[in-house]
Amino acid sequence: MPNDYITINALTQEINALVKDSKIDKVNMPEKDEVGLNIRSNGATKLLTLSCNANNPRVHIGGDKKSNPLTAPSFCMHLRKHLTGGIINSVTTLAEDRIICFHITSHNEMRDKVDFALIAEMMGRYSNILLVKNNGVISDTLKQVSYDTMTKRCLLPGAKYSLPPQSKLLPSNREKITQLLKNYDGNDLAKFLISGISGLALITAKQILNECNIPNNSNTLSERQINQITDVLNEYCNIYDSKSYRPCVLKQNDAYTDFFVKKYSDYENLQEVKSLNDGVLLCTVEKDRIERRADKTKFLQKAYASQRKKILSKLAKNNEKLQECKQAEDIKKYGDLILSNIYSIKKGDKTAQVIDYYDPNCPTIEIKLDERLTPQQNSQAFYKKYAKLKRTFSVVNKHIEQLEDDLQYLDSIAPAIALCSTADEISELQQELANMGALKKLKIEKTKYKPSQPIAYEVDDFVILVGKNNIQNDKLTFKVANGGDLWIHTQKAHGSHVIVFAEGRTIPDKVIEIACEIAVFYSLGNNAKQECDYTFRRNLKRHPSGKPGMVLYTTYKTAYVSPNRHEEYLAK
Repeated sequence: MPNDYITINALTQEINALVKDSKIDKVNMPEKDEVGLNIRSNGATKLLTLSCNANNPRVHIGGDKKSNPLTAPSFCMHLRKHLTGGIINSVTTLAEDRIICFHITSHNEMRDKVDFALIAEMMGRYSNILLVKNNGVISDTLKQVSYDTMTKRCLLPGAKYSLPPQSKLLPSNREKITQLLKNYDGNDLAKFLISGISGLALITAKQILNECNIPNNSNTLSERQINQITDVLNEYCNIYDSKSYRPCVLKQNDAYTDFFVKKYSDYENLQEVKSLNDGVLLCTVEKDRIERRADKTKFLQKAYASQRKKILSKLAKNNEKLQECKQAEDIKKYGDLILSNIYSIKKGDKTAQVIDYYDPNCPTIEIKLDERLTPQQNSQAFYKKYAKLKRTFSVVNKHIEQLEDDLQYLDSIAPAIALCSTADEISELQQELANMGALKKLKIEKTKYKPSQPIAYEVDDFVILVGKNNIQNDKLTFKVANGGDLWIHTQKAHGSHVIVFAEGRTIPDKVIEIACEIAVFYSLGNNAKQECDYTFRRNLKRHPSGKPGMVLYTTYKTAYVSPNRHEEYLAK
């Protein structure tokens, strides 16, 4: 992805046209490294997102409206204090680098006008968001750094803001770039360009050479070729105002992966979009959603895997005991055979050769004895072991049944972990895993706890709700749904409970089919056709285990459908 100065500069000019003179209504920090500004202009409200995530730094308008933490971070409170009600005067790049600056006029406690610069540095792991006063002093910064030996900067409140050191030539410095190109002596020309000129991605350097018809492996450059390169580079630096500005995105394997200011010749299947901002949204929002979810649920996945391993280990040990218990009848037989041959056995014998009259062929078998015991005592020892194994058999069977129920319930949590994204949903899964002993018990203040909400669909005036975890499933099925509503679940896979609210109407087959496809999508093994059961809510009973989301039913119909999320029916 060419997240270089060329692209950032064009994006900045685009955003400037969209947010100039907008008023900042709200400031939020839904993530620890992301700031969201609700801005209003001409009666319309927009979401301006600034993220300094190391893997996905970005600035764009629009995207996901995320829930906010119960307690706002200190940086968020600082921005609220100084920027709420402020006006965005303009948006520019700084030092021809990947730095976007929002010039804002706000008011202090005395209602005097104060100028601030909200700066988003989008430079990989050095990305940051800072609020700088009009005198150049840092008011606050999201990532505070006392002194970084790589960037040679101190990023702390009260310190003077300085731009990152730049050892390369600026793209606008045509004179020095010309001199640089005169010193080129062969090898890889594209790499030579990015090593000496700042703000260039390798793919952009190759594109510039393609437009100049200059081979990448040229040995030397003529005066004409040097002028061509500098001319095209200058065009790219000002591409937003040119006719060649045609933002586009690259789609690979059903995912948008790259965005460009124009069609790059290295890629054939580029799709044009209305704006570069739209391209950024397509390429980064879903990526951010996936990465955030994986990061937030990492500890849930770890607890789930650990608990599953423990249950499987206990099951294996109990099954070994069960196999041992199945030898109980042989143990009793040994006691009987010792008594029937007691006349031929004496104390001190290590083994006894006896006739097995339980076998029709009456073979002679060998029984190991405890030489310290008399024959009578050896027989009683076998009987005691037999009685113990019989008792153990009953206990082990109950343990295995309980462990299998626990394993089944634990596996039902797996799709919920893949679905959860909000703090409320994560909290509910923590509760479930804590109740199983996989995590420590949570202390949740009732005043701060907010139950998460199911996924809502609207299909031909029928409301469909999809539970995202067992707590949601249980509430949806037994507290929200009525007896005449339709309940849907995949037949042999763990997944979401899906409710189609009938409201006294007959549910059409089309709606049932769509609801079944949604149910299969939100289940384990959702990459192939599956059987999906549906029945009226009144036919369901709670599972004897009492675990949330576990049900029993006997009257039902089955549909064989493919998974489909049906985004077009999601409730707005």
